[in-house]
Amino acid sequence: MKNIFSIPLRFGILFNACENILRKSSEGYIISWHDLPAEIFKSQVESLYPSEPIPLEELIKRNKAGKSTKQCFAITFDDGVQSTVKNISEVSKKMNWPVTFYLPTGYLNGDNLPYQKIQFINEKLPEGNYTIPNNSKRFEKKTFNKKDLIKLLIKMLYVEHFNVMNIFLDYFIKKIPNNENNNSLKKWCPKPISWNEIEQLSRNPNLSFQSHSVSHTAVSSLTEKELQHEMSKSKELIEQHTNKKVHSFCYPYGNEKSIGKLAPKIAAKYFDSGTTLIRGRIKNSDPFYLPRIDLYENDSPNTVRLKVVLN
Repeated sequence: MKNIFSIPLRFGILFNACENILRKSSEGYIISWHDLPAEIFKSQVESLYPSEPIPLEELIKRNKAGKSTKQCFAITFDDGVQSTVKNISEVSKKMNWPVTFYLPTGYLNGDNLPYQKIQFINEKLPEGNYTIPNNSKRFEKKTFNKKDLIKLLIKMLYVEHFNVMNIFLDYFIKKIPNNENNNSLKKWCPKPISWNEIEQLSRNPNLSFQSHSVSHTAVSSLTEKELQHEMSKSKELIEQHTNKKVHSFCYPYGNEKSIGKLAPKIAAKYFDSGTTLIRGRIKNSDPFYLPRIDLYENDSPNTVRLKVVLN
């Protein structure tokens, strides 16, 4: 359906007209990506012309100061996958586009991201019916087929503490045949960008590395002490390797339930901004609850324009 409605927007003049009619062209915004080929990223950004990318920090400062953000947006990428960071950085250098990469530091230090484990389980776990670990009273004696199990794990990802998620995910990884489980998990998951590569890339003034927590956990599940650890330690580590201030925090999973009420208050102690995955423009937004417009590999330039117009 969205592809049908986006067809008229293949003409740039109509896209610009819609922006002006809806009075959106004067409102800056932040775009989020996770992983996509560099050539698709380039075409998506170019489809937004005459709007142009500016540094995230500059966009937020302009917004806070009440200055114009007309036809301005910021580019952000989450998770720090090595191939994505390197390929997007090359495009950034060629096009002179500022890009912000949000890094979950535990991933860079050797941990697999929780959603990567779910993807691994989905691919490798044999079809069948599965019971939940015995120490989980909520699901005691419940049985799930593989499809429903994956749905449950994804749902839990957005609200559960990392200790709970690790118990569940590790339990089902052990259900995978020996030749397919932990030994191949590291090989199967995409490699993170290395700290040495970050040290090199961060010398480019257009490339910024910011915090995406330590463990990539739903921050609504954490205590105040755990939140402080996730934010302060990730910030400290990235600053050590870039010799630059880490000014922004990206909430893992980014929706209202996964963020909660406490995390933005703690983020305000360590950062100048916090970004979500709740769609919208940044005008009149809480600087520690900033919306972003999420784009994906299968979004055509027309769909990109439609998403931007509607938000």
